[in-house]
Amino acid sequence: MSFTELADLVLRDARLLDKYIQEANLPQPCLDADGPTRTPFTGKEAISARAGLLANTHKLQHLSQGPTAPWMGTLNGAFGDAMTSAAIYHFKIADRVPIGKEASFEQVALKAGLALRDFKMIVRVIAHTASSRLLAENKLIRSLMSMGVNEIFPGTVKEIETLQRYPGSEEPTESAWAIANDARSPLFTELANRHPNRAENMAFAMESLATMMPDVIVVEAYDWASMGTATIVDVGGGKGLVCRQLAKHFPRLSFVVQDLQVTADAGREQLPTELQDRITFGTHDFFTPQPVTGADVYFFRAIFHDWPDKYCIQILHSLIPALKNGAKIIIQDPFTSDPLSMHPWQDRECRASNLRMKLFFNACDRETTEWRELIGKADSRFRLKGIEAHAREPQNEWGPKMALLEIIWDG
Repeated sequence: MSFTELADLVLRDARLLDKYIQEANLPQPCLDADGPTRTPFTGKEAISARAGLLANTHKLQHLSQGPTAPWMGTLNGAFGDAMTSAAIYHFKIADRVPIGKEASFEQVALKAGLALRDFKMIVRVIAHTASSRLLAENKLIRSLMSMGVNEIFPGTVKEIETLQRYPGSEEPTESAWAIANDARSPLFTELANRHPNRAENMAFAMESLATMMPDVIVVEAYDWASMGTATIVDVGGGKGLVCRQLAKHFPRLSFVVQDLQVTADAGREQLPTELQDRITFGTHDFFTPQPVTGADVYFFRAIFHDWPDKYCIQILHSLIPALKNGAKIIIQDPFTSDPLSMHPWQDRECRASNLRMKLFFNACDRETTEWRELIGKADSRFRLKGIEAHAREPQNEWGPKMALLEIIWDG
């Protein structure tokens, strides 16, 4: 495809987005400090245009630079971006630049505790953009940045060494993150025991991202109403966000939320009064035998992608003593589509998510065949009724996907 043909596609999608912004009366996106924090593109046409714009501008950039660019970028662009981001976060540079006021290089460098020459290698303009202002003012953005700088970046440096030392490993303590942190236990346990501030940052980021996901992702992913009056056990359900969403839509369902004690206690305290007769909390480690016997459904939301196959099989085995014949195990987990079946930008995001799971846990966002193999290995009495993939963001067919697995216990 020629430069002009690609540019025409970019222009087409840009015009569609401009039209959408105008018709929806949305603020125009800009990089200025007082610009909007996000532009909510909804509707299939606008979401598709945004995905096309991202993919084609990315491709145009690569064609313009030539085939050496992806490899030469490790010497300049990608390396420089990562190092700059880490320095801006670590030295709290965004916090030290006044919003709407002028400051000199010397003033900000002094506040950051950096030599002026070093500071000028990191920052070339003393003024806020929309992004840097978010870093200074938004707790979620700071928590995500902390996760990048403190957890992902050090692990990335160790990934190649880990692949060589532990090929095909299914041990979380042999992940790149574990090697970088000299960890003796899986990530969340290690952070809680040895790095409480980092644990708090990561927990806040994960919880905040979960609350931002619309309830239709769970509510419409399965025919919950068909169950009539039923008990659902949400295994590893955190503070009960998913069960609260389901309870509001399906009044005949009751719920048991299980998690470790601190999390379960917090969920119990935060539970709205009107739901207290339908949602209860219990303390449970999902690697130990399931204490709630005879429930209709055992539900797992975004649990399995944190664990390698051997541990996922242990989680399923721990259910067996509690299962009645015909009980359902419903799993909702991030999903990897088959190769060459995704939009280029979607494939890029999917690979990045998979690499994070590998780096953190030696785990992954599974494909259909991987799910079938996993369930088959666990126990022949687990009958996989179906796997359905759906968009994680409503109407965004080009975005990340979730898998919904329905498993029947034929005990």
